[in-house]
Formats: sequence, C-alpha cells, structure tokens
Amino acid sequence: MLIAYREFTPVLAAPFDLAPTAAVIGRTKAGSRLTLRAYATVRADGESIRIGANACFGARATVHIADSELGAVVGDDLTVGRYGIVHACTVGDGVVVADAAAVMDAAVIGPHALIAPAAIVPPRKALTGGFVYEGNPAKATRPIAGDELAAAAAALRRGEPVPGFALVALPPLDAASSLVPPDRGAGPLYSRAGRAPRIGRAYVAPTSALVGDVTLADDAGVYFGCVLDAGDARIVLGACSNIQDNSLLLTDSVRGDLVIGERVTFGHNVRMSSGEIGDDALVGMMAIVGEHVVVERGGCIAAGAWVEPGTVVRAGWIWAGRPARAFREVKPKEREIFARGVDVYVGYGRAYLAAAG
Repeated sequence: MLIAYREFTPVLAAPFDLAPTAAVIGRTKAGSRLTLRAYATVRADGESIRIGANACFGARATVHIADSELGAVVGDDLTVGRYGIVHACTVGDGVVVADAAAVMDAAVIGPHALIAPAAIVPPRKALTGGFVYEGNPAKATRPIAGDELAAAAAALRRGEPVPGFALVALPPLDAASSLVPPDRGAGPLYSRAGRAPRIGRAYVAPTSALVGDVTLADDAGVYFGCVLDAGDARIVLGACSNIQDNSLLLTDSVRGDLVIGERVTFGHNVRMSSGEIGDDALVGMMAIVGEHVVVERGGCIAAGAWVEPGTVVRAGWIWAGRPARAFREVKPKEREIFARGVDVYVGYGRAYLAAAG
C-alpha cells in the first residue's frame, strides 16, 4: 500500500511489485522495478528516502530515516534480505544486505559490497565496496570472490539464504498465525479467547497486528508490520512508548507477561517475548531479547544485541554484544537523544491519527 504522510505521497516509477502487506510511506521516491515482499516497509515520515532502479526488499525488511535530520539514499540494484534494515544511510549500487543485517544512521556503503547475514554496520561507518563485511560491528573479512555477490543477490530475491554463510534464525515472516486467531476482530486489532486489545489515544499502523490482551496507553504507537501477540498472557505498552516497524513481541502464559513502561523506545525489527521494560528505556533495532528479561529505568539494549533469558539490564546502563553484557553507562547526551526520539514518535503517532480522521 502507498500511504501519504502530511503533504507527501510516495512516487514510484512503474513497473513495481508490492506485496499486499507491504507499505511505502511519505517522502519516498523509487526507480522502476521496485519489489517489496510481505510486510516490507519503506517509511519516509521525516527526511526523504531515494531508491534507485531494480531494488528488492525481502519479507519484513525495513527502510527508515532519522526524522528531519538524515534521509536514506540507495543506488541501483540494491538487494535487502528478509528482516534486513537500511536506516538513514547511503548505500551504493549493487550492494547486498543479507538476512537480519542492518546498516545504521549516517553509514556509507561503497558499491558492490556484501553485508553478511546478521551483520550490523554501526552509525557513521564508511565501508569500501567490493568486500564482505561480517559481525557486530561489521568488519571486512575478505574481498568478494567471483560471482559471489550475484549469487547472494539472486538467492535473497528468491527468499533463500545467502550461500556460503551460516544460517540465521529468522522470526515468523508472514504472521499468518497471528492474523487468524480463534475469534477474529477487526484488523489490526484481533481478539483471542475472548480477550481483545484495549487502546487509548494511541496509533496502530494498518499493517500491524495486536492480538489478545494487549493494552496501549495514550500516545503510544505500534508501527508498520509489528505483531504484538499476547497469546493467553498479556502485553502492556505505557504512555508515549513506541514499537517500531517489524518488531515482533510474542508471548503466552508459559513465558509470561510483557510489561513495557512509559517513554520506552523499541527500535525496528526487535524480537522479544516476556519481561519487564522500565520507564525511559531503549531497546535497539535488531535486538533479540530472551524470556524474563528485565530492563531497569533508563537502561539500554544496544542495536543487534542478543540478550540471554533472565538478564537484568541495570538502570542507566547499556548492554551490548552477542551475548549481551554490561558495556558502559548511558551518557547524558545519549539520554537527551533518547528523550528526543520519544517526542518525535509521539509526534508521528499524532500526525498519523489526524490523517486517519
């Protein structure tokens, strides 16, 4: 679907192929032969997104900007795998971003680079084209060999893993089980076993799904492609908190409730089940958070971190790595940035609600 944001409507050159659950929003301009698979989201609700010709984004891939500060510019023949992220960065022609890999704010990727499965390119990094980049943070491991790049792009465009790399565990990509619960509601809100979502003055994107006992307080927001499925437990999202595109929060009575406080940010493509997230906390994009994790007030899980079950992230600390460990305290400037991000998302939600009438 094509969705206007404020006065901006996406402009896509024909032909293009968008899955029914894919979304292109706002100040997006794309060349011909754009392909978006199921729930892929291109969201330009601040700065602009410019996409070259013949780009392909796999299921639940996300492209976004950094509000009014940084847009995203990508060249021709870009291939992004399933659950991949391109965020407020510049990407050259012919680049491959593999499954569950992410390119972060102000990074610059040279042409014909291969970002390996689950690799994370940190903010402001400049990567030379023609190399394979692996790990978190992503580092050059070797030059691309022969037709390796073409083979990687072809596999991802078929919805298959990149040959020659370890398989990456991917979340459910079609959300079919969540969208057909035992007793249906009116999407994106669905009841389960007599339990229905309850939302205040909050924004729920049309391609997202809230299933069962899910409560959203005022000024909360759940963005495109997200699934919050409480099963037979409950999920609570506090005031002014946001769950960004293609994050999957899935729990049940065995794993337990997920309670998220106020002014909390979940980045894009986060995976989590049960636990407790304190006020003013942040969970970075592409993080995988195990069961029964507690993030204390103002704590932060870094982008791409893998947090083991039962972990307690201390108040005011950043946990990073795979597996995640205490890294350092959150700096005052970072706290300001986190708070500003919350305000930005409250503004987004109000603007989307106003447009919906």
